[in-house]
Amino acid sequence: MLTFILIALLVVVGGAATVGGVMYANEKKRRGLGGKAPKALPSGGGDRLLERTIRDLRTGDVLSIDGRDFLVEGVIGYDEDGHRWSAGRIVDGSDAQWIVVGIERVGASLIRLMTHDPAVDMSGYPPEAIVVGSTRYALDKRGTATAKLSGDVGAMGGMKEARPAGHVERCRWWLYNAAGDDTLIVEQWGGEYRVLRGRKVAGETIDLIPGS
Repeated sequence: MLTFILIALLVVVGGAATVGGVMYANEKKRRGLGGKAPKALPSGGGDRLLERTIRDLRTGDVLSIDGRDFLVEGVIGYDEDGHRWSAGRIVDGSDAQWIVVGIERVGASLIRLMTHDPAVDMSGYPPEAIVVGSTRYALDKRGTATAKLSGDVGAMGGMKEARPAGHVERCRWWLYNAAGDDTLIVEQWGGEYRVLRGRKVAGETIDLIPGS
């Protein structure tokens, strides 16, 4: 009888060990070779890894243009019935320029590098064509947009210089083009006009160094 009991105990213990071994092997297989748990997918926030472009300029960014570094001191974000574009005031020492991106509704988003030209007389409603020196600019598009101002955008026509952060204004605009890459923009702020004049440039010639 004692022998029979010992044999029965050995059978039970051996069966338990076999079952435990099978369970361990299955768990190891599920976790992958080497017994390592599968790597979890990264949590949200992957969009932060996407590189910002000039279309999303922010105050504090730096633009490298023709071997010179310009600090983005202020940005105007325009919105006209859902169509959005931006203009950044970029400064290198005493040289202040404007970079305008995406004003066209269709086609490629052209980049315009421009300067404020107070010498162009604009005392009344902008005409269909503007002649500056030997260059004739023809009206291409016009409209009215809501403009959100951030940072230092300097004097803006009839607007007050002391403006709260995120100040919003209405802006009427006229876009002119000439032969080649010459371009001109007229904006009406309050009761006054300002003229930006410059050229179209290729985006690959400008490097963005994000400030934040």
